[in-house]
Amino acid sequence: MAKKKTRVGLLKRPKTITGKTQGIPKSIKPQHTRQIIRRFHILQKNRYAIIKRLDKKNNITIDNYKELFKNNKIYQSAFNAFVVPEKYTDSQVYKIDDSLSHNQTVEILAKIDAEIEQRGGIEAYQRASTEGQTTKRGGDSSKRLVEWLREEKYQRRIGDVTALEIGCLSPYNVISTCGIFKDITRIDLNSQDPLILEQNFMERPLPKNTDEKFNLISCSLVINFVPSPQERGEMLVRMTKFLKKPTETSISVLFLVLPLPCITNSRYFDNKRLLEIMTHLGFTQTHYYEAKKVAYWLFEWNGKPLLNAKFPKKNLYTGSSRNNFCIIIE
Repeated sequence: MAKKKTRVGLLKRPKTITGKTQGIPKSIKPQHTRQIIRRFHILQKNRYAIIKRLDKKNNITIDNYKELFKNNKIYQSAFNAFVVPEKYTDSQVYKIDDSLSHNQTVEILAKIDAEIEQRGGIEAYQRASTEGQTTKRGGDSSKRLVEWLREEKYQRRIGDVTALEIGCLSPYNVISTCGIFKDITRIDLNSQDPLILEQNFMERPLPKNTDEKFNLISCSLVINFVPSPQERGEMLVRMTKFLKKPTETSISVLFLVLPLPCITNSRYFDNKRLLEIMTHLGFTQTHYYEAKKVAYWLFEWNGKPLLNAKFPKKNLYTGSSRNNFCIIIE
């Protein structure tokens, strides 16, 4: 009899004597953390590409596809049969091209969903991201923000300032403990703490007045996780509607963090392109720092965005090793 394959997730979860999992481990090795985050981004990106392909003829969206396929034999069969490989190097690539039939595409979608589930789902990704931001690992990006805000040029303009932290993973990071902000609103798609509101920024109600706006928006390693270039652009535009207009005594700033390859190894995007987009949205870069794997920006907002500007996808560089990260404003 053949030995039964064992399903291995992004995080190997210990089992009780009844065989039930006990949840995600409390600590993850740094290398494993990076593997989790990279793989989850790839899976999400590929899933979005497949759904976009299926949507052309079948009115399938990211919100309704699971309901539509719950009785689909091809989807269910592929989902149930999938076994995630023990080694990341053995993971499937899930290439999508025009030669694939509708059924083949549905089958790949099922495998992606099965892999995400077997690797621990969004909880595994967020635990890895949280682990990566711990002080012990030097990953709290807000340390850089607070260093900049403590400079003399900002000290005279920091009074009763408020902040919106998009994609917050911990209510105990440096933003929260620095003492600069009068009030901090923390949101995330899948909150892991009662102090973090579970909310999609793109679905957050628009401010009705100035009191519902913020002096600072922090968006650290979030935009790169948004599935499409168009939605990334929409997110940047939407941020301008949540910022207070600057005054001589109060700041209006955006703290942005992206993986370094987004601007150094993309076919369609670089730092110059980002600055062109931000300038048209009313932002001026005041600080920039390039670390080994991520890039940090602090932008001041002038309160006068040019919302009719368009930034389509543009091929800037060639090379098979480059990625497809892009931000588009249509």
